[in-house]
Amino acid sequence: MVSPYSVRSQWTPSVALAAVVGSTLAVLMTGCSGRALAPNATDGLRAELVERTRERDAARARMLELETKVGELSQSRDGKIDPEVAQAMPALASVSLSSQSTGRLTEPNHATLAAVIAPFDGLGRFIQITGTLRVSVAALVPGRDPLPAGSLTVGPKALRDAYRSGFLGSHYTIEVPLKWDGAESPRALAVSAEFTDGLTGKAYPCGGTVPVIARPVAPTTDATAPAAAPAPSSAPAPTSSATSAGTR
Repeated sequence: MVSPYSVRSQWTPSVALAAVVGSTLAVLMTGCSGRALAPNATDGLRAELVERTRERDAARARMLELETKVGELSQSRDGKIDPEVAQAMPALASVSLSSQSTGRLTEPNHATLAAVIAPFDGLGRFIQITGTLRVSVAALVPGRDPLPAGSLTVGPKALRDAYRSGFLGSHYTIEVPLKWDGAESPRALAVSAEFTDGLTGKAYPCGGTVPVIARPVAPTTDATAPAAAPAPSSAPAPTSSATSAGTR
């Protein structure tokens, strides 16, 4: 028989506190989960507010950019730019065709070139550019002269839209559709590009050889292949009635 004093001694203040905290947490978790799952009538308004705020911030950024451009042009025209400031301003020094460029074969004589263009200033740092980019491509088929495959001219606005930045770094990616005569697939593409600065009119040529990646071949089933012969049955062949009669 358990003594009532021993039961009372087990109910300590710490045990009572733990029980109260546990029950409180259970009630709170139940209430929170119910509110989280319930639809909220203000969700649509909140999403619309976020979208309008994003549009407002984008418009404000474009306005500030335009004001900066106007100020730079005014100071340049009036000759009020500090020589030290002018010397520290980054300026385009070179344009290169990145080794990250790839050509993907879509048909035996069709491909798509993803030309990755990287402009740099005098310190070898990436710099955004404004102007016109012209790209010409030839397909390099073994045993044949370079085959003209396509060309593309990208204007200032389209070039700005082609700006990319990610784990590969900052660059401009230009998609060029290609087609050449013949049914042979090339091993590489000869790319020649030239960027013309929209403000100075100076041209910056670049180029290189880009490998071609063949498209994956999907597995096919040959419908004309002969069907496999059925496996021989392991059951014994039936005995004819004449043979059965002769054995009696």
